[in-house]
Amino acid sequence: MSKKPRYRVNLADVPKRRARPTTTPDGEFKETQRVYGLETSMLIAHRDPGYHTNPHRHDCEQMNYILSGEIWFFVEDQCWCCKPGDIMRIPRNKMHWAWVRSKDVCSVIETHSPPLLGHGAGRDAAVPLLADDEVLSEDRIAKNARVQIDLEEVKKTEARAIAEEEAHNALIA
Repeated sequence: MSKKPRYRVNLADVPKRRARPTTTPDGEFKETQRVYGLETSMLIAHRDPGYHTNPHRHDCEQMNYILSGEIWFFVEDQCWCCKPGDIMRIPRNKMHWAWVRSKDVCSVIETHSPPLLGHGAGRDAAVPLLADDEVLSEDRIAKNARVQIDLEEVKKTEARAIAEEEAHNALIA
């Protein structure tokens, strides 16, 4: 009988990591748990109130499922207010950022394809769901890059896009 591959793990056995991502300003944290395979990574994230990433992009598609709380996703010059049950797609290589504007923690399941593992301690805490003969090579791991953009421009984009989203939501309510 051959050795059974590690294709399953219980979330309770995935290390929790509380850190300030490189894409956020000082003092804003999230708690994460991450697993990955050869084609996709999955991140369970609990983002504190005020969590606000800087504009960034990565060479992978990102899908977000909102478990609890509320989070605003900005993609290029548009935004979407996401609440529990919403699914939000971030296309590959599109500039984007997120902001938890409410006073509640926002919990999200994110997937990235190809896998996005971060670096350093974040990558070290990720749990591989791979067989012994499977290796995720460095060239198959997506890279994350902060976008150099004037923060005043970001604030203007946020103000305009939030007003548009709130007006749109009022029309469909």
